[in-house]
Amino acid sequence: MGRRIRQLIDWWNGFRHSSRFHEALVFLAFVGISALFWLIMALNDSVQRSVEVRINVTNVPDSVTFIQFPPQKMHVSVRDKGTALMRTAFFRTPVVNMDFQDFASDGVLRFSRDDINAAAKSLFGASAVVSVTSLDSVRVTYTSLKGKRVPVVVVADITASSGNVVEGRPISSPSNVLVYSTREVLDTITRVYTERVVRRNLSESVSEAVSVRQVAGARIIPAKVDVKINVQPLVNKESKVDVVVKNVPEGMSLLLFPSKVTVSYFVPMSRFNDEVSGLEAWVDYDDIHLIGTKKLPVRLGKTPAGYRNISLRTDSVEYTLVRN
Repeated sequence: MGRRIRQLIDWWNGFRHSSRFHEALVFLAFVGISALFWLIMALNDSVQRSVEVRINVTNVPDSVTFIQFPPQKMHVSVRDKGTALMRTAFFRTPVVNMDFQDFASDGVLRFSRDDINAAAKSLFGASAVVSVTSLDSVRVTYTSLKGKRVPVVVVADITASSGNVVEGRPISSPSNVLVYSTREVLDTITRVYTERVVRRNLSESVSEAVSVRQVAGARIIPAKVDVKINVQPLVNKESKVDVVVKNVPEGMSLLLFPSKVTVSYFVPMSRFNDEVSGLEAWVDYDDIHLIGTKKLPVRLGKTPAGYRNISLRTDSVEYTLVRN
């Protein structure tokens, strides 16, 4: 390998001192000069091309909030010498500045087609033939009023997988947004709604960014909120509940054995240690004449929200009738 490299080095040293090497250098020099002259001649010719121009609205007061955004760019057809286009458009994105103070009035920012063409013309110079191809005119609304803070209502259609439960309503963060518009529109808005969130068979809590539904003639900031869906496993719990007697006639009372029954139910894990409230079990005095036994059936009354698969461990109790 070392011998081959040495042979190549010797060949190169011999070649670069030969006449053929100098002839090749002269040839390449003439080719480069010819290409340079051709490029100069070509750039002096008139050419036409489509140029993307960025639109920058300047001198916007801090108190102004756009309800619709002004366009960020436009496409312009330009005919001019290649050298002129190279200076203005080949190596950078041209920017046209539109002064807010010159075109804004009574909550509306307006650029006519003539305004846009004049701004583009000034950008490319007097020798250029310019026509805007992507914009006819611009009309966007704005407001100087402060934003109105309103709550966000999450619209959702959510189910949990077996053995789990969606605990509470989905929560948005932030819980309030700012709405910008005219006074007339703001007076009609008391809340805003998210786009519908549809999730099925959730087995764990999730969060996702959700768009807020747009309101005609208004701008909402932020336009998206984070929605958290709280999913928890269901756990079994049992509690002792007093049995209430209903429809007892005056002068009579019932003694129940037992006077408490065990109620079994499932709750979200976060509520397992909560005190039991709202569970109700009862017997009906009138069942004595219907059933004719020394036991009365126990029924469930009110059940708290969030409790699942509620059942009684004891479906009947003995009683003793007592006259007062």
